[in-house]
Amino acid sequence: MLNGIFVLGAAVRLLPPSFVPDLPSTVSSVEVATPFTSFNSLQEAFYYLQHGINLYDGGVNHHSPLLVVFLNFFNDLPYSYIVFNVLYTLIDLWIAYRLIQLNQWYFKTRSAKVGAEKSEKSERSESGESKQSAKDLTVSNLIKSPLTDKLIASFYLFNPLLILTNWSHSTLLFTHIFLVESIFQVAVEHSLSRGMLLLAVASYLNYTPIFMVIPLVSLALTVTKGDKVKVVEGVGIFIVSLGLLVLASFAMTSSWQFVESCWITIIRFDQISPNVGLWWYFFTEMFAFFHPFFVGVFNLYSVMFILPITIRFSENDSKGTKSNYLGDSFLACILCYTWLIFTKAYPTLGDLGLVLSIIPIFKTSFLSYCKFGGFTALIMSGCLLLSPIFYYCWIVLGNGNSNFFYSINLTWGIVHGLILMDLIWGKLTYDYINENGVSKELQKKLRLTQI
Repeated sequence: MLNGIFVLGAAVRLLPPSFVPDLPSTVSSVEVATPFTSFNSLQEAFYYLQHGINLYDGGVNHHSPLLVVFLNFFNDLPYSYIVFNVLYTLIDLWIAYRLIQLNQWYFKTRSAKVGAEKSEKSERSESGESKQSAKDLTVSNLIKSPLTDKLIASFYLFNPLLILTNWSHSTLLFTHIFLVESIFQVAVEHSLSRGMLLLAVASYLNYTPIFMVIPLVSLALTVTKGDKVKVVEGVGIFIVSLGLLVLASFAMTSSWQFVESCWITIIRFDQISPNVGLWWYFFTEMFAFFHPFFVGVFNLYSVMFILPITIRFSENDSKGTKSNYLGDSFLACILCYTWLIFTKAYPTLGDLGLVLSIIPIFKTSFLSYCKFGGFTALIMSGCLLLSPIFYYCWIVLGNGNSNFFYSINLTWGIVHGLILMDLIWGKLTYDYINENGVSKELQKKLRLTQI
């Protein structure tokens, strides 16, 4: 059955663009692709590379030099459009496979922590060091059965946001695979060096994942039992790897112009183009005099919550006073990434699509305590329905204006906020209930002030 899901998921991605070669250009709307992930701009870069023109002349290409060179190899092959379809399909299949493995790992680790917690409580009670009641010793509902591999694969392979991202041949997919692989290497394989190397590649391609080094270090401290030497080595590998990628790009282009086009442009928000984010309309209306100040504020706001989220949900406690099931460094990684895509300058639907495909993994622990799933799904459906309509009315028909499209962008931002708030609420509720041995009857009467 699992093989059938993978075959069907591959067919959904491979066959439509193979029979309709213009499909990538057709679906590359502003919701799905940005100037930094667009396949159309990548094709412009191929033309520049093949004709000996500076890759960053004209301000059209914002893709990293090494990515352009790598993908140009496939572009030179016969039936290149089929080759690209196969490449993007294989990437999605691999990500789905890694999510299945992460789901299995998460269930094992949470089960082990719960078992250790119960054993410690029993030992304390028997030795007389603690006078816990039988009710306190029975920690109920700590761990639940995980979703099957088939469902985890289905949540990714049949996610319409990710299917559109794949059809558009967005280069965001390369960031996704390196990011997921880096988390997998740290969490499952306990290889911080490989994880940091892969995170460096993801950061080189898309800039935003560079801030994921903080929650990933926290996850590494958890799986290595606080081995700070390995963590320092991992951070060093990240810095050196990213530096080598930058130097290799300079050696290839004989210019530092790629730094301006690929990263500085994002930081300064020089390419003001409509997307599903919160930046573009604000800076369209902003007076030029205030532009530098608010660019700095927006960039600061994008990263200022990464460290607090990581610290709050860290599983590392040097005093050894934290319960085994409290904290969740893997959740911290997902929350941090959700915050980054919420506040990034050039987001797409595919950014949130990846998060939505990872969330079912938490069914093992706290997902049942989340409250706003149905409400969030309704708002998301409305956004996905109205966004292309409002954009078409604004750009094509001319009987609307940018406020229509931006209103949906604001609502799409609310979706991110609801997801963040719901995941945090669910985790805190889960921790409070199990730490205090709250019965099922009293769980319904819990107040926010208690949590």
